[in-house]
Amino acid sequence: MMPNIAKQNNQDIVSAHHRRVRAAFNGEKADRAAICEQAFASSVAGQILGREVFTGSSDIQFAEARAWMAGEQAHAEFVAQLHEDVKALHRFLDFDIYFAPWRMTARPTRQLDEYRFLYGDQSGKNWSVFQFDPESRIFGKVESGRPEPSADEVCARMRAALQKPCPVRDTIRDTQLLAWALRDCANEFAVAGHAGLKIPMQAGWLEAIALEPGLMADYFDWQLPAILKDIAAQAQAGIWVINGGGDFAFNSGPIYSPSFFRTVMAPRWKRICDECRRRGVYYIFRSDGNLWPVADDLFGYARPAAYYECDYDAGMRFPDLRARFADLTLIGNVSCDLLRMGTAAEVRERAEACARAAYPRVIISSANAILHGTPPENALALYDAAKKFKP
Repeated sequence: MMPNIAKQNNQDIVSAHHRRVRAAFNGEKADRAAICEQAFASSVAGQILGREVFTGSSDIQFAEARAWMAGEQAHAEFVAQLHEDVKALHRFLDFDIYFAPWRMTARPTRQLDEYRFLYGDQSGKNWSVFQFDPESRIFGKVESGRPEPSADEVCARMRAALQKPCPVRDTIRDTQLLAWALRDCANEFAVAGHAGLKIPMQAGWLEAIALEPGLMADYFDWQLPAILKDIAAQAQAGIWVINGGGDFAFNSGPIYSPSFFRTVMAPRWKRICDECRRRGVYYIFRSDGNLWPVADDLFGYARPAAYYECDYDAGMRFPDLRARFADLTLIGNVSCDLLRMGTAAEVRERAEACARAAYPRVIISSANAILHGTPPENALALYDAAKKFKP
């Protein structure tokens, strides 16, 4: 059912969303548990809102590619509609944090057939072909002129990068929907920015860790000042929640050793988290998979404000996390598999258990995203359980 907000004035709505999020980060009670979702499949959102919408998952990249092929005006209209649809979904579900959807903003060179698009120039190596699968609604790379780099190539790239200043990313300028969200929604939702740091999960990069761990540390130190400047710019623009982190684990554990994490990754993450604390910004670390082998270094030493994508199916469960890290805000833990294949009653039970285990430092959401194929009633049960939870 649509949230009943008609009787509240705008300031009530503004303060309620912000209060809930700050309460979750500060370990305080609020009128209800905060809720959010960093990615929401358009197909599921359309069933909930009762019309075709563009809200998230890789099918919006396919839709954007098609819009580009229809011309500049069609593309501009698509981006504007995407912004309106994402706002509508956040408002309908009464989310407390606003997440701008991930887009592939590159313009395709040409459309090869109904589902395939070429990006770049096939006369050289810098090209790729992306294909949409209408059943899974995934838009993914199927061909490329540039193979994954070897460890030697990765090391050469890092050495070359160290010879020049690291460019500072302007997240707000580069993320159009984030800029529009700040313009339209900053007094309504806690608008989440972004600042990540990670090693690509590719063989060449992982081999480079073993061959040149010191070079990898230097490479991250080269990036850090630019990352910290970007965080400062986001804070100045009014962002006080940053959705960061970076995937580095499977269900079996991290992609690199605990000793590498302790000596190379954790100190750099600590600098990012410390900078966010200094600026009054709450930093969310995101990675699915089993993080237990490095949990003390990540959550005890680097100390992000929150942990998102808590992967229930990989053993990262709220009761255990809360017992180990009392001050860590926990987000997620309702597995995507349960949401897709379970019943609404099972989803509700899991959401209530998560809230009970982690409250008041908890924000209820899926473990990662609302995926294509999720029954709408299951997504609605997730958020309804959070709204009705009584500690």
